[in-house]
Amino acid sequence: MKKSGFIGFCFLVMAGTGAAESVVLSADELKAKVVEITAAQNQVMLRGSTAEDVDKLFALYSDDFVYRHDVYGGNYSKDELYANTIRLLAMGKYDKTEPRYRIVSQIPGHNAIAVERQEVHKGVVKNHLAVFEFRQGKVAKVIEYWK
Repeated sequence: MKKSGFIGFCFLVMAGTGAAESVVLSADELKAKVVEITAAQNQVMLRGSTAEDVDKLFALYSDDFVYRHDVYGGNYSKDELYANTIRLLAMGKYDKTEPRYRIVSQIPGHNAIAVERQEVHKGVVKNHLAVFEFRQGKVAKVIEYWK
């Protein structure tokens, strides 16, 4: 009797652990999420963007979201990135007249996707590589691999 109770308890613990990773996005869902996130990022950087635009972008990120770009500053938590974004918005630094990024290609994996995005800045075309990792349908991490 005690043995079956212990086995039942172990099953419940394992089932609960599995539920935390239960959302697996398909390749099409990953691609759609990247399109949505890129559009939200572009909107924030446009002239006339608002704190509401920032909030819409950050709603796509998990609570423990991390942004990593070793070339330009290292790691940022969601709170740090949000504060920086609001500060730059208040300073009028987001003044683009056209979207910053255009998606060139995407390679979906298991709850992650490698994305090549193109930026034209002052007439110079640069392609940027980033990896977006997802958990529970939200972006949990973005790692940038460009200089």
